[in-house]
Amino acid sequence: MENQLITTEYRIKINATNICLTEVNEWAGADLGKVRLKQDANLVDNRTKGLLSPKAIKKLKASINWLVVSSKNKKFYSIRAKKEFTFKINFITLTIPPQGKKKVTELEFKILLNTWLTYHRKYSNLNNYVWKIETHKDGRFHIHISTDSFIHHKKVKESWNTILKRNGLLELHYQKFGNYSPPSIDVKAVDKIKKLGAYMAKYMTKNNKENPMFSGRVWGCSLKISKVLGNTTYVTPNLISMVTRPIFNGLIKTIEVFTKPNIFGRKWKVADIYLMDLKDWNSIKGSFLYKLFKDLVLFLRIETPRETELIVNEIYC
Repeated sequence: MENQLITTEYRIKINATNICLTEVNEWAGADLGKVRLKQDANLVDNRTKGLLSPKAIKKLKASINWLVVSSKNKKFYSIRAKKEFTFKINFITLTIPPQGKKKVTELEFKILLNTWLTYHRKYSNLNNYVWKIETHKDGRFHIHISTDSFIHHKKVKESWNTILKRNGLLELHYQKFGNYSPPSIDVKAVDKIKKLGAYMAKYMTKNNKENPMFSGRVWGCSLKISKVLGNTTYVTPNLISMVTRPIFNGLIKTIEVFTKPNIFGRKWKVADIYLMDLKDWNSIKGSFLYKLFKDLVLFLRIETPRETELIVNEIYC
């Protein structure tokens, strides 16, 4: 059979700030095994060396955008200030205190982190979060965590220092200061920053430098955000115009994405990206695309158990 490129379906990916539409094409009669071997070869060396790749930065930003869009404004009462505050996102920083000549490895630090996250998922209703590991100039690890859950700074400090103490990481501090309570955390509640998602993404990707101390991932997110990042809806060609009609209302900005030119200067369009803010999502209320977006937001809300399965939508006719 002669090779022929055919469109078998369309792939729709809903992001917090855009809709990505791509054609799914197949070569009729092509040897797809050779293509798969080439793709697998690219995955042999996946060590990060502390550096966020362009793809990782894109996913980290997408995670933060979902965190911000799905988070409700929350209120808490401060006994010290004797008044009520509102916040949307918590910024938490956890740090390893100075250890002298002793070095905490990346693996050891991630075990500490996992212990802290597991504790607060159980006892603080920790829901959605995005984390990024960095190092101080002296090589000590610290981590930035953005979450939609309120955890009092005292509880953050007590739990983190307890974990450090159990692992013998507060002994040097005790020898110097006579206590097991170093300033190892920082907590900030964020509510009124404009373009909060963009601000957070810039903050968490600013120190993007290669670090020989790293070999694994330098960032991650909660299970529910991870599931939402993988959302995909497939639509058959005969239904695509009906499904996408609401976004062609003249209000939504569109970006066409092309491949790099080949040696002959030719390039191909690989995707259409429709930029969406909240007013744009509201402009397509009642549509199938809006329902997909709303379902994803509700899935991320704190009332939804993290073990809940996210249904992949498929439309076939």
